[in-house]
Amino acid sequence: MALALGVAFAAPAQAEGKPKFVYLTQTGIDNGFWQSIKKGMDDACAQLDADCQLLFTTPNGDLQKHLQNLETVIEQGVDGIVTVIVNDDLYDEAVKKAIDKGIPVISANVDDTKRGDGNARLAFVGQDLFQAGYLLMQGLYKKIPEDQPVHALLGLSRPGESWAEDRIGGAKKFLDEAKAANPNRQITYEVIDSSNDISVTAQRICQYVQGKPETNAYVDAGFWGAGAGECLRDLGIKPGQLHMATFDLVPVVLDEMKKGYVDLTIDQQPYYQGYLPILQLAMIKKFGLSAFDVNTGKALIEPKDVEAVEKYVQMGVR
Repeated sequence: MALALGVAFAAPAQAEGKPKFVYLTQTGIDNGFWQSIKKGMDDACAQLDADCQLLFTTPNGDLQKHLQNLETVIEQGVDGIVTVIVNDDLYDEAVKKAIDKGIPVISANVDDTKRGDGNARLAFVGQDLFQAGYLLMQGLYKKIPEDQPVHALLGLSRPGESWAEDRIGGAKKFLDEAKAANPNRQITYEVIDSSNDISVTAQRICQYVQGKPETNAYVDAGFWGAGAGECLRDLGIKPGQLHMATFDLVPVVLDEMKKGYVDLTIDQQPYYQGYLPILQLAMIKKFGLSAFDVNTGKALIEPKDVEAVEKYVQMGVR
């Protein structure tokens, strides 16, 4: 079951005898990426005979509403909670309160940047976001001929949120290292607030490229940058003039890979991010086992790989 919550939280009916687990995210129900996480959660809950809910946030990205939803779930009492931690300080008190009440909490998809030292959650299931950003920029850099300068635009989709800061931080680190290692090559970059609204992101990328036509690389903190393909074509920019990299295997990314406007994306295997936290909570509930961290992956996907992965995307598992 998936619900989108604002201020109010309607108490769900609890199946008798089944453990109840709640999964919370700060994003809205229209975020297609989260459907793979939901499928992983649903499959785990069906196999483990658990009563589960995925709570989205309305409006999309409202962290205070997400926190209110978390606090409401804690007050109502459940057998386990999975949540994203997209701000290093905002959720600390609520998560500690849950732990103190005996409710196990696992973070997934996005964690505190200080990991367990920054938040009382028991474990994290998700991608190493900083490493993923580093590898994505590294992969894009290799596609630019060595005799050409590099000017990269880095799209910080949600300034201040840890997942976006981590990913773009990794891309910046690679570029800083490349500059130091290649003092005779002109390597520059600029970070902008690119938004996590696909139409806004597209507009900002294309406006930037019009003002700075020397831009030959773009890294997005999410998948929204793929939306720029259409306006880049309108500007007469050919595939390969602006090398683009994004995250995740969502339809717009795969479509633009086929058209040649997205060079790379990283699959963080969201199905695992839905499945494994529920499995861990069920084992904690049933056998008193402990939670454990899982890095769900950083596979680089190129256009040549699209056909192979597309069938799994259609199944909702990638």
